[in-house]
Amino acid sequence: MNAVDKSRIKDALLRQVEADLRAAQGDVAREDSAAKLDQDSSFTVDDQSQAAEAGDLGGLLEGREQRQAGILSQIEKLDFGPRSEVGPGAIVGFDGDRYVVGVVAAAFECDGATYEGISTDAPIYAAIAGLRAGDTFSFAGRDHQIDFVS
Repeated sequence: MNAVDKSRIKDALLRQVEADLRAAQGDVAREDSAAKLDQDSSFTVDDQSQAAEAGDLGGLLEGREQRQAGILSQIEKLDFGPRSEVGPGAIVGFDGDRYVVGVVAAAFECDGATYEGISTDAPIYAAIAGLRAGDTFSFAGRDHQIDFVS
């Protein structure tokens, strides 16, 4: 995998996280709008209850929005340069799966392959940090081999 391939993977990851962030922002805006009652109109206790519930949900969704913004910032700061061993910014493959190391990310597609993120806080990261292609490691009672690191 060359620098151009890694750049496309980073771009695909950024597009996914940006889309998730926009969706979270839209959800927050909708819930915030639902939480506001027109003070010039009459409303029932049920209206007040639904508005309060929407406000509570909006607060939870703001947390999601902040997490997505943090992930986006983390990806933008991550060095996707060439790697020969597993570390932040590496693309690593094992057991037929592909991972971007250094960021939490749901599965995303790029050039017909599926990737996921592995945070440096994830337990599996401790097992693979510093390994090279061909190295083996044990995790969750199973042995695995690193197929590639880029």
